[in-house]
Amino acid sequence: MILPRYLYRQALGTSLMTLLVLMGVVSALFLAELLSQAAQGQLPGMGVLALLLLKIPEAVLMVAPLALLIGVLFALGQAHESGEVTIARASGVSYWACFRPLTLLSVVWSLLVLVVAGWVLPWTVQQTGEVMADASQQALVASLQPGQFDRFDQGRVTLYVAGVDTQAGQLQDVFLQHSGAEIEEVVTAPTGRLWQDPEDQSRYLSLNEGHQIRRGAGGDLMQLKFVRNDVRLPPPAGDGVGLPEMALSLPELTPPLDSAERREWHWRLASPIGTLLLGILAIPLAWRRPRGGRYGSVVLAVLVYLIYSNWVHVGLVWMEGAEALSGPGLWPIHGALALLVIGLWTWRWRQW
Repeated sequence: MILPRYLYRQALGTSLMTLLVLMGVVSALFLAELLSQAAQGQLPGMGVLALLLLKIPEAVLMVAPLALLIGVLFALGQAHESGEVTIARASGVSYWACFRPLTLLSVVWSLLVLVVAGWVLPWTVQQTGEVMADASQQALVASLQPGQFDRFDQGRVTLYVAGVDTQAGQLQDVFLQHSGAEIEEVVTAPTGRLWQDPEDQSRYLSLNEGHQIRRGAGGDLMQLKFVRNDVRLPPPAGDGVGLPEMALSLPELTPPLDSAERREWHWRLASPIGTLLLGILAIPLAWRRPRGGRYGSVVLAVLVYLIYSNWVHVGLVWMEGAEALSGPGLWPIHGALALLVIGLWTWRWRQW
């Protein structure tokens, strides 16, 4: 039939456009966060773009349910407003025949989100660790600018070099200042170099023929003269893959072996399940009476989405604090939304 195919195309196009817009907003927030970390020395500047691209699957999981919800709402709202749905009812088209393509769209959309959550996301987590390791290795010397104070470890370490030989990796006239909870120390040396331990990938600053002044908690000063001093620099933020369960695919998390894997398993399934339920829920929510409000259903749908998503996050926080390997998990939250979907579908079916 022409009308179901038309509704499918309209819903798909609107959902894709909404997805792109929402991903642009979320990506801008991710970029601002990465640039802030790079400015504080927590991230190598050359890895910002690669890390931003690797955050795309995370952005998809965040906005895909809302994009489908809005896409179906606007497509069906326009059809109700123009009287196309009323004409279909008067022509004897059944409720299921009219909205079956939109249900199929919700199923396909949720399956794609499942692929992203179950396989693409853990792959990007692994790649993020490799990008961080490579960028950290390359940024040891390239990130330092002669005549400029560079900050590391959230501003607790300040490094100044007067000259940098990028070919040999040598530094000239090095000044290092470290502020701790109980000590304050300053290290100066005419030469130095940056290097990375091949075993644990830790970054070190080797200083030659320099002086070190340290002030302890009691205010006592201690001055040292050294031939060589190796100072360990803090690693960039986000180094490695983070929690080990984040790098596991969905089949590897099934069944979960501990509470952390169980929480990760529920979080991976939350976005696909929510996408399916919200996409199907949008069909009865888009019902509009003649001369009814245009945006009333949109406000109600967004409210349902906010309540559902917030309860999912509350459930994840509760699971993290409980550290239990058994229990209902997030299933009661999904079940409440499923009951709402079934109730609204039954009501609109009888009205049809």
